[in-house]
Amino acid sequence: MELIRKQPTLQPRSLRVSQAGGFSLIELVIAAAILLVVVGISVNYIALATQRSKAEMSKMDLTEESRAFVDEFERDLHQAGYPGCAIFNTGSNCSAHLSDATMAAGLVLVSNTQIIVEGDVDGNGTIDSVQYRLVDSAGNFPPTGTCPCTLQRSQVAKVGGVAPTAQATNFSQELQNVVNSGVPAPCTVYGGGLTIAGNVLFAGGTITNDAYYAAVTTFKDFPVFSFFDQNGQPPSVGGVCVNLPQDDSTVAGQQNLALIKTVRLTVNLLANATTGSDMKTGVRPVITLVGNGRRNN
Repeated sequence: MELIRKQPTLQPRSLRVSQAGGFSLIELVIAAAILLVVVGISVNYIALATQRSKAEMSKMDLTEESRAFVDEFERDLHQAGYPGCAIFNTGSNCSAHLSDATMAAGLVLVSNTQIIVEGDVDGNGTIDSVQYRLVDSAGNFPPTGTCPCTLQRSQVAKVGGVAPTAQATNFSQELQNVVNSGVPAPCTVYGGGLTIAGNVLFAGGTITNDAYYAAVTTFKDFPVFSFFDQNGQPPSVGGVCVNLPQDDSTVAGQQNLALIKTVRLTVNLLANATTGSDMKTGVRPVITLVGNGRRNN
C-alpha cells in the first residue's frame, strides 16, 4: 500500500493576518468606556472621603481647642475663694476685706455672659482676678450685635485697695465661633440669644445660619453661664429666683452670690465658614461642650 503524505495548503498572507487574534474597534471603545466609569467612581469616592476627612478634622480641632478652655474654667472655679476670709480668722465681717490683695473674694460678679472670680488659680501664692466674658462678632460687651461670638479670659494679679469689680483686665485667651448667647429670664432655662450672622452654603446659600443652625431653639438661646444652688436648682430667695447680674458690691449681692454653689459653662461652637464647611453639603460642623465648676471655698 502506498502512503501519500498530504501537503499543507498554503494560504495567502493577507488571509493569515486577518485570522490572527486581537480586539476590534468596538471592543476597544467598550473597554475604554468601562475603564472610564470605574476610574470616575473611584475618583469620586476619594474626593468624598477627603471632604469628609476635612470636616472631621475641623470638628476635632474645635473639640480640642474648646476642651482646653473648658478645663481651665473648671480649675478657676475650683480655686475661687482660696485663700479666703475664714483662713485669716477675720471674724464674720468678711466684706470689710474684699479689697485686701492677700484675700480672695471668691465669686465677684455673675451674669449669663460674664463671670469674675478671685483666687490663687495657679498656685503661686498670688491672688488673681479672673474674668470671663462673651463679646459679639464686633467685639462689643455686653454682646448686642450678632454671633459667632468670642469667649474671652483675663487673668491679672489682684491689686489691694481696688474693689473686686474694678480690677484691671488683660484678655489674652479666647475661644472663637461661640454661637449661644442666651440671657434668659429668672427661673428660665434659655432665651434671648443673638442672631447668627450669614447664610449657610446648603441649598445654594438661600438659608440663613440663624434659620438652619438654630432650628433647635436651645442652640443659640442657651446661656454661656448658668448658676445653681446646693440642690442643683437656680438660686432663689423665698421661692423667688435671683435676678442676674449679681455682684459683691452690696450686702444683698454678697448674700445672693453665696447661694451659688455650681457654675456651668456651655459652649455651642460652629466651625469656621471658610475652612470648616463640609465641601460636599456646605454644612458647618457643630459641637457642644459643657463644664461644671464646683465652688470648693
